[in-house]
Amino acid sequence: MLLRPRLASLCCALALLAGAAACAPPNEAIPYPDTEPPLGEARPTGTVRYFDRAIDLEPFLVGFPYGEFRAELAEDRLFFLEHGDRYTLRALRLTGAGAPLDLGAAAAVGDVDWSTRSLWDLHLPRGSNTLWLHADASNDERMNLWTLDLEGGALAQVTDFDYLYGFGFSADDALVAYLARTGAHAPYRTCLRLRTIASGEEREVVCDTPSLTFTWSSPRFGAGGREVYFNALGGGDRNREQIVAVDLTAAKPSARVITEAGVTRSSAFVLRGLVDDQLLFVANDDGYANLFAYAPKTREVRQLTRLREDIVDARIVDAGVFAIHRTPLGSTLVVVDPRSGKILGQQRVPGTASLIDGEGERVLWSQESPDLLFEANLSRVTPTPGGGAPGLQNQRLITVGDDLANKVVHCKAEAVKIPTFDTDPATGRRRELHAYVLRPRAPLAEPARRLALIRAFYGGENLYSAFDQVMCAAGLTVISPSVRGSDGFGKAFAALNDRDLGGAEIVDVFEVARWAQATMGLTPAQIGVFGGSHGGYAVMRALTYQDAPERFPLGFGMAHAGFSDVLTFFRATNIPDWVLLEAGDPATPEGLARIQDRSPLGHVDRLRAPLLLTHGERDARVPVAESRQLAARAKAMGKPVTYVEFPGQGHGIEGLARQVELYQARFDLLTEVVRGAEPEVGASAPAVKPAGAPAGTGAPAGAPAGTGARPRPAPGP
Repeated sequence: MLLRPRLASLCCALALLAGAAACAPPNEAIPYPDTEPPLGEARPTGTVRYFDRAIDLEPFLVGFPYGEFRAELAEDRLFFLEHGDRYTLRALRLTGAGAPLDLGAAAAVGDVDWSTRSLWDLHLPRGSNTLWLHADASNDERMNLWTLDLEGGALAQVTDFDYLYGFGFSADDALVAYLARTGAHAPYRTCLRLRTIASGEEREVVCDTPSLTFTWSSPRFGAGGREVYFNALGGGDRNREQIVAVDLTAAKPSARVITEAGVTRSSAFVLRGLVDDQLLFVANDDGYANLFAYAPKTREVRQLTRLREDIVDARIVDAGVFAIHRTPLGSTLVVVDPRSGKILGQQRVPGTASLIDGEGERVLWSQESPDLLFEANLSRVTPTPGGGAPGLQNQRLITVGDDLANKVVHCKAEAVKIPTFDTDPATGRRRELHAYVLRPRAPLAEPARRLALIRAFYGGENLYSAFDQVMCAAGLTVISPSVRGSDGFGKAFAALNDRDLGGAEIVDVFEVARWAQATMGLTPAQIGVFGGSHGGYAVMRALTYQDAPERFPLGFGMAHAGFSDVLTFFRATNIPDWVLLEAGDPATPEGLARIQDRSPLGHVDRLRAPLLLTHGERDARVPVAESRQLAARAKAMGKPVTYVEFPGQGHGIEGLARQVELYQARFDLLTEVVRGAEPEVGASAPAVKPAGAPAGTGAPAGAPAGTGARPRPAPGP
């Protein structure tokens, strides 16, 4: 389950590879080996072991069992999930609630176990007890609209399409617009549809074309509900993202581009609401995500801000536009004049701030960092007498107690710069990568048992990660670098790996490994990589990289939900545009050659280090066949691969018991790495472990690999 953050373009559901044979396990599942604890010592539920260190995972995974917060400040409601073996959606009225909030007093909404389903977004219309959800039925990411009765708990499916990109309500909550896609494989057909809430009547307004394909976004209504705005891609190119307007009153509505078509743009989103009938949106036309205004009458677009950090979210409030801009080094809360673009007030915070909701004078925002699990603040943005900067009066609404914080923070986090192989044209000097090094507060006494784990992709984030903290609790070090292609440093840096998937981004990982060897006194065998999704692919690619001067002899790898063959992934995925952008076009001879060269499946013979593959059986974003096929080939070649599959799970592994199994498998691998033992060739190399089989000797690892938190429903895998 995943409640989706608001992103410019939002995630994907991949069709499973066609044919029963493609999805069949490569060999019969065998029990995963279980090593008993020392004689006379019981193993408590949720406790795992790395040599003589026992770590209780429950404080990390469910000590603060709440997450995915969404608020409807207009209705004074807070929604969130309570995690455990089941995930429960809960609701709390903010009126009359104390500070900090007692989240345990929140009422359960229905009896759905959201660990078995995907939930990406929600909206509560004004004056209603019917919650609208963007969700699926069985963790397969076949996203549709649903309603949930807040009083009776009844869940009902409203739409039935192959995929629904996003939805948005009119200002009076009388209409909902949504982008519905049909087709199991590209090319898809996506249409803007309009539904009247009271009557349930629907109509198809306009559909996309090959030259302008509709994509992930939340449709927004214009003045009087006469127009709807949302995102589309020029020719399916993710670097030509546009915002389009559709006149709902036209006899034959069409999608008209309002952004400058000739500008390279990889991120854009529209704010809900209007200022003087003007539409506000955020786009990275100048290299960073900034605020723009569009006047429907004149069709003029004006850039309001010129920040050198990306605006990640914004809301229209009484005082102006409340926005958050940030890099992985910190965040800034700003209030912007929506007419002039002037910054009326700002406040710097050291962690990663995220906007939950804003309405009237109030904004609800959260913050986390490597040593801060979570906090949320309800702030009032009030004008200062005499026209001064607006004041921000913060009230801590959600906090984590010191007792729990001491149990779940075991890393000392340090932001560092790590040199890589090429020259940065902006400075004329060797390029440096931002990274966080998370060292254990209680290091291991035995040098041979000390390992460093490098996050292969989605690294460098200024966030709390259960994975990182549990590894530190076991005495291990995590290095989380922002390799090229990462977000947070502008459009140009994020585009450095375009059409170079598995190329320079992997060399960046090797350079980080060399830095770790030089600065930490470790051998190559003690340095490994881990990652999920794109990061899972990067792990496989790094361990099967060609013999070349840039290659680093990594000691191990842990890949969750990665794709092993770029071509089969391209043919199965519902985001082929992502593959075209990142890897190139397989329809061209040069593109196909590059994709084949950089697909780990074709180079299993190069694998020398132990590799753990984990995957959810129902993963629709990266089909489980991608891990199964590499595991099967590795078994046939006698390579040191262990494969652990989780029945009924999707792109992320949800539920306390299943996450404990995931951690256990990881620490069993790390234990074997230290011992120097290789898996047996044959039945147990690779092992295929179904979730529910006995756990082994390992210790904890955290949420799904790669993100440090929840699996990200991003525009890519």
